[in-house]
Amino acid sequence: MSSRSLPRPLMATLGAVTLAAGLLATAAPTTTASAVPAASLRSDAGALSAVVSSPVGGDWSVRFVDASGTVLTSVKHDAIALTTTAGRLPADRVLSVDGDVVELGTSRGAVTASVQVAAAGDGVYAVTVTGHGPGITAVSTDFRAGADEHYLGLGERSDAVDHRGHEVVNRVVDGPYTATQARLIKNFIPAPGYSDRRDATYFPIPWILSTSGYGVLVDNHEDSSFELATAEHPGVNRLVVEADHLALRVFGGPTPAEALSRMTAAIGRQPAPSTPAVYGAWFQPRGDAIAGVADQRSSDIAISVAQTYMHYLPCGAQDSDRERAMTAALHGKGVAVTAYFNPMVCTNYQPVYDQFLAADGLTKNADGSTLVFPYNTASHFLVSQIDFTKTAGRDLFKGLLGEAVDDGYDGWMEDFGEYMPDDALSADGTPGTQMHNRYVEEYHAAAREYEVQAPRPLIRYSRSGWTGAIKDSPIVWGGDPTTSWAFDGLASSVREGLTMGTSGVSVWGPDIGGYMTMFTDPLQTPELLNRWIEYGAFTGVMRLQSGAIIVGVSSERPSVTDPDVLPVWTRYTRLRTMLYPYVAGSQDAYLASGLPLMRHLALMYPGDSTALRTNDEYMFGDDLLVAPVVSKGATSRQVYLPKGRWIELARSWKFQDTGSFSLRRTHVLQGGRTVTATAPLATIPLFVRAGSVLPMLPRTVDTLSDYGADLADASGRRTLLAVPQTGTSDGTLGTGETLSSSVVGPTWTLQVSASRARSYDVRATLAGLDAGWTPCTVETGGESVPFQYDADRDVLRFTADLAADGQVVVTACD
Repeated sequence: MSSRSLPRPLMATLGAVTLAAGLLATAAPTTTASAVPAASLRSDAGALSAVVSSPVGGDWSVRFVDASGTVLTSVKHDAIALTTTAGRLPADRVLSVDGDVVELGTSRGAVTASVQVAAAGDGVYAVTVTGHGPGITAVSTDFRAGADEHYLGLGERSDAVDHRGHEVVNRVVDGPYTATQARLIKNFIPAPGYSDRRDATYFPIPWILSTSGYGVLVDNHEDSSFELATAEHPGVNRLVVEADHLALRVFGGPTPAEALSRMTAAIGRQPAPSTPAVYGAWFQPRGDAIAGVADQRSSDIAISVAQTYMHYLPCGAQDSDRERAMTAALHGKGVAVTAYFNPMVCTNYQPVYDQFLAADGLTKNADGSTLVFPYNTASHFLVSQIDFTKTAGRDLFKGLLGEAVDDGYDGWMEDFGEYMPDDALSADGTPGTQMHNRYVEEYHAAAREYEVQAPRPLIRYSRSGWTGAIKDSPIVWGGDPTTSWAFDGLASSVREGLTMGTSGVSVWGPDIGGYMTMFTDPLQTPELLNRWIEYGAFTGVMRLQSGAIIVGVSSERPSVTDPDVLPVWTRYTRLRTMLYPYVAGSQDAYLASGLPLMRHLALMYPGDSTALRTNDEYMFGDDLLVAPVVSKGATSRQVYLPKGRWIELARSWKFQDTGSFSLRRTHVLQGGRTVTATAPLATIPLFVRAGSVLPMLPRTVDTLSDYGADLADASGRRTLLAVPQTGTSDGTLGTGETLSSSVVGPTWTLQVSASRARSYDVRATLAGLDAGWTPCTVETGGESVPFQYDADRDVLRFTADLAADGQVVVTACD
């Protein structure tokens, strides 16, 4: 990772928390600590202090004060309100003060609110509001909406990346759907999981990340809505929770990346992928899995995971002898193999269903009877739902996971979890209004408990989630998108990747190709599938979706084996596999700081106003800028280049489907402007940051799976694609490994810090150096290294054998 984009250390300095754009609604002028009224209490959270003004009989407010005594932001006296059957009641005057708990009154004497503001870590404050009195249905508080702020985060969202001007609902549901789909789906999806809203999502997170450098996380499990500078109240962000209390945390920056880092440290980051196979290409065969994978291998396609969707739940479709034979055969072809689970059990799955009944391990109705409801996919089932708050329910579930592992599977799709009724009962007594969103946390936590003690590395990928599910979800995929270019299709998938990244999820990927086609929805086409493949190669997980739900239309879905798709599939699976060291090494930044693989430009260029507004391109790791093509028929697109210098990869190299590539003469582009990128059908616009060095595997690696020897055989070799420029740039060499590229005058030094000695095939374009910079010598350890230099193309190539901590020095001619 480049040193220029790493979030600064989270230390208690003056700038550690600058909520400069404002946080809670305020009209307070800038003041200093000396102006704090006598009726104030002050607490400190590192460099940030909270000053609570609470004169009995007067107005309550809270101001956040930095180390110099300057008020950064505040909650004004009428920002907190309680909703009852009588309407919204502002809690706007102080009744009493007991330590740091302030009691606020409303216009109805029987309805009051208690408020507490307390430090919750370095640069973090917790704010709790509790309503008292009859009929309270919701609690809200208003945050000031700065005029230039953009609001990112909120989990996986298909409708927008910047949520300013929107009302966004936070509830785990099945969706979103196109308007046509929603009308049909409503008849088949259990009501608790249905929504026809465009912001509907499997994985909401009640979190907003302001581009001004702070974030707010609501900690309630109950449903909530965020009204973000909407037309009704453009000056504030109103957070509303459907409960009689509100708990939230404020995370300081001073940059969006640092606020995100604090938040992810607090809630827990995704576990590190347990096997390199996760980072390879995932293939879903149609029909016979063994034959499908064999065909991929015979076509020289690099794949690491085969997805079979053998349903162990809900109904127990597995047969152990058959599964063991198939998984063994697939392992022999060098791929990991996944199955399928969800948290439901068919009533006719015997004796398993009766075992759950006997253990009291299923969710109950309000009257204490077992919850039973219809579940529909291609078939119709009656199911009950596992109660993961019951130890026996968790243990039975984990036993079924163990059965799949014993049968040779290396993981599974962890599907569904969105159907908990609001009036249902769980064994631990949690009300259904809280358990609806919490259920997915318990579900994925149970699977994680099994994973950490499993006999071998597992690949678990889930679609549903809530805040606490992130730490137990190593891989997330983007649900069931529509086979379209626009809403719920490819364009929405790009939005989902960016909203998940700004919400603390890094290893995320789409259903490549889409999944749903109903009636008036667009049909899948080879062009769309090709564009989805190109984009999917630059997400956290390159995962193909070959299966589909097609209703109301007659269509043969394109396949990656079709002649007009196969070359693109071949090229990008190969490129993805070769980029394994870069992708896996870039994930180190997430584990250390919460910086995701797919990075909204605001996370890396917070001072660039155009970057803050750009929502259809992203940094993939530290050095690659990706601009997916999401428009039908497009052969070029506009791309904003942030500050710095860049090369357009399509114009700079010739990449063969086999992975062989050669560098061309190229031009370095100055950033801080918009350019037109070339994008013929087989090309996704990619820009490489000048100064960077991209580490790659040899092109001979066909699988990253533990069942193939390719990765181990290639451990002593790397290809480095370098774009040196004056100055120093730090980057990744792979997981736990780093490199540095430094040009000072006539000397280019490439320093590696690796886990072992290696041979490095270095291919460098010198277009980023001063005119006339011509290499004369290449040395390592004082020994000359043979090299080739093409002056017409300005391309240097050499192979150097380096120790684990070694360097190579290129010196220009006088």
